[in-house]
Amino acid sequence: MIAFPNEMRSFDEDAGTFRFSGYDGVMEVRFVLEAPALERLAGLSRSADTKYLDAFDQNRKQIQAAALKAYQRTHKSLIRLTTADF
Repeated sequence: MIAFPNEMRSFDEDAGTFRFSGYDGVMEVRFVLEAPALERLAGLSRSADTKYLDAFDQNRKQIQAAALKAYQRTHKSLIRLTTADF
């Protein structure tokens, strides 16, 4: 089972992605969340990019649930989350 003990997340404005990590035991699993997926989840518009990190924090449980499902499907160490995951 994957856990998310570290609440660190970052937004790469050039790539339009968020990065965060989870852990399966001692193995780190890196996640990349595409900005359009968060926009859809949080009801944001492109012009609201300064609110992305707040929106990530407010929707963290749903993001982590989608990350868990994606990890259970693939068990890869790098997983990209898109709008299809929500």
